[in-house]
Amino acid sequence: MTGTVPVLGATEAHAAALAGLSGMTPVRLAKVTDGFTPVTAWKALQAGAHPGDPGRRFAAAARGTDVGAVAARYAAEGVAVLVPGAAGYPGRLVGDPGAPAVLFALGDPSVMEGAPRVAIVGTRSATPYGRQVASELAADLAGQGVVVISGLAKGIDAAAHAGALGRDEEGAGSPVAVVGTGLDQVYPESSRRLWEEVAATGAVLAESPLGTRAHPGVFPARNRIIAALSDVVVVVESHHRGGSLYTAEAAARRGIPVCAVPGSVKSASSAGANALLVDGCIPVRDAADVLVAVSLAGAGPPTRPPKGSPSSPRFRRASPAGEPRAVPAPVLTAGQRSVLEALDETPTPFETVLLRTDLSVAEAAQACDELVDRGLADSGAGWWSRRS
Repeated sequence: MTGTVPVLGATEAHAAALAGLSGMTPVRLAKVTDGFTPVTAWKALQAGAHPGDPGRRFAAAARGTDVGAVAARYAAEGVAVLVPGAAGYPGRLVGDPGAPAVLFALGDPSVMEGAPRVAIVGTRSATPYGRQVASELAADLAGQGVVVISGLAKGIDAAAHAGALGRDEEGAGSPVAVVGTGLDQVYPESSRRLWEEVAATGAVLAESPLGTRAHPGVFPARNRIIAALSDVVVVVESHHRGGSLYTAEAAARRGIPVCAVPGSVKSASSAGANALLVDGCIPVRDAADVLVAVSLAGAGPPTRPPKGSPSSPRFRRASPAGEPRAVPAPVLTAGQRSVLEALDETPTPFETVLLRTDLSVAEAAQACDELVDRGLADSGAGWWSRRS
């Protein structure tokens, strides 16, 4: 199925124009739309009077942009523009602290509404075992009406989407992809056919505007959207510091169950997934295990956040006596200072830290970890606070 792309109204057109301004990032976009509609934010930027742009870095670009031409470009590409509070914006993202200020879509995002959603993620350098498991798992879940969500990357993501697409019978779940590039920039090029098939039967989503090419910074950020859209996240294969662990961490911060497929202890491709299992995540052998986790076949067992997530030991180490270990910090890095200034003395969600800084997910997480180590911050289940 394919969604009907509406004619862009003023709100959607200005949201797309804001996202496309040179130098605009998802974090900056959230700041300039906080308390403003896209239309009023645009006018304030043009006038150089927006409090979220004190340096007037976007004023000239806004004055030189034809919003009507932007709207026409999205319409020509068949891309819908979704904004919070308007029709089509995914209900699961409403109220999420990391919700995109604007989301772009090919296809029909409504396929997610009212259906169980499972993210299947993993390494790009997947083994034949990993690709087979991801494909079969996705096919079985789709056959049960589950919407399979992934990132359309090589390896596990592509295998999961291909498996979900293989179940085209009545009642099968439609696949949904969240990509890091603009929706006119297929990446990787080898996935073009898969990209088109996902858009034709489900939806391809992005928070990056048209024209955004692939670069390392866009992929960790999109993983939070994959997690937020899902009822359960399943990691099939991941290296010890694999990018799919960002998705697992984002899910853990939201209280979303994280599952992992066991792999060979001799395979580097399974090191991260196996570590999640050691940390207490739900082991997955087949689709039935996942269905249990999403309460389709019964109540799922509780899951602990994976190592590296905010409430895990890595984020709050203790001394042998059980008290938080304080490490003197006479000098802070720029990232640590930025995060410390973003923290309140009351619990501050990780997404709020991202919105208050211009740091990447990885940089912010590392700075939070270091501040806790140095005794300057406390952490809990999905939050940090500045020590008074």
